[in-house]
Amino acid sequence: MRKFAVARFGMKGFYSLTIVGITAAAIALAVSAQAQTVYDGNGATGFGGPVGLGNLTISDTPTSMTVTFNLGSGTMDNDLVVYLDTTSGGFSDTSQFMDGGYGDGGRTAISGYNNGNGPSQTIATFPGGYPMQYAISIENDFIGVFGLAAGGQNSLNYLFGASQSGIDTGPSYSITMTAAQMSQIGLTADSGQTFYFVGSLISESAYRANETIGASSTVPSDGSTPNAGFNGTQTFSSPLSYTLVPEPSSIALVVVGLLGAIGMIRRRKA
Repeated sequence: MRKFAVARFGMKGFYSLTIVGITAAAIALAVSAQAQTVYDGNGATGFGGPVGLGNLTISDTPTSMTVTFNLGSGTMDNDLVVYLDTTSGGFSDTSQFMDGGYGDGGRTAISGYNNGNGPSQTIATFPGGYPMQYAISIENDFIGVFGLAAGGQNSLNYLFGASQSGIDTGPSYSITMTAAQMSQIGLTADSGQTFYFVGSLISESAYRANETIGASSTVPSDGSTPNAGFNGTQTFSSPLSYTLVPEPSSIALVVVGLLGAIGMIRRRKA
């Protein structure tokens, strides 16, 4: 049956169908391979495992990007702060952030600073060469997106956000950003742009856990718990990355390259 199909259709027709089939598969692969990525927590359970045993999922389309936190174990009554490196400049750690302890839990979590507790501050250090410019504070009832800035009360620049269920047991919390909102944090939809990030679990009173998204080392302030607490430190050794869906011209280059390779094979066989 295979010989009959080739003879009847002709080698030219056979190759044409093959090229069409491979081209379609290449386009589908180019799009689907970057449609969604899952990033697992570091396995730590200092706060019961909501982040350490959970994961962060990022997906995008040509017009939007969605960030979803999926609860591991325990409850989500604290904040997962996702720090983003999307453009040039930024901060190497959280030591200059003091917008905390003023009644806004999200700002306190991002800063790691509590002006009413001593004051106290737990410092998160970002991977070398990857300074951060933005942060996403994921709470069980709200997700807020901020521009990072040094200073005290209200220095962090609130950009936009999305209400959540408010249920501590999740199972997930999510925000979908429009192309316009993406541009507010240095991202261009449908561009093939790569950005970098890390995530840290911390309470709204700035008590930091040892649970993270991304490789890290947590040092307690007093050695009595595995968590960084109010004054301990957390150092990220390397960032995670995500690449946005490339624009159609980028996919076309993949297809052109594939067609060129097929042409080379045909010439060699001839």
